[in-house]
Amino acid sequence: MTKWLAALFALCLLAPLAYARHHRLAQPLSVRADNIQVNERTGMSFYEGHVRIVQDGLTIHADHVRVHSLHGHVLSIHARGAPLHMEDQKTGGLPLFGTALTLDFAAVPDEVTLIGHVVFRQGVNVLHGHIVHYYVRSQRITALRGLHKRVRARVVPHSQPPQARNGH
Repeated sequence: MTKWLAALFALCLLAPLAYARHHRLAQPLSVRADNIQVNERTGMSFYEGHVRIVQDGLTIHADHVRVHSLHGHVLSIHARGAPLHMEDQKTGGLPLFGTALTLDFAAVPDEVTLIGHVVFRQGVNVLHGHIVHYYVRSQRITALRGLHKRVRARVVPHSQPPQARNGH
């Protein structure tokens, strides 16, 4: 029951990201760091020290980031931090805040994976897990437990049922 509740909460929390992320991939990527190394031939770029990546409402703060791109399109992002921080302002609702030790994004299959002490917050709702996979196109999420800790979620219901808010 707890896994089902956590998955349901996470799906409700992150579902609006699917639409936003497809449009983000075509938006410019702005990066600030203490050190930047770019290899245009291989499409690999490395950013180190107080890295801040911004793309269309999504912000990532990390210690180390590796970006693989092809013809200017991001194929994958790998970020590490102690912890790293993620903020998404374009969720269709309240902003989403997340922390983890590692973030991996793969454009194909459009998947975000957060690893290590993962915490998602949106308003008063919170999800904790060791590994969280979010499949953007299918709007599906999987939260996995750590060695000694289970997945946890805190879901606070809205003040009115969905029918009452929508006028039904």
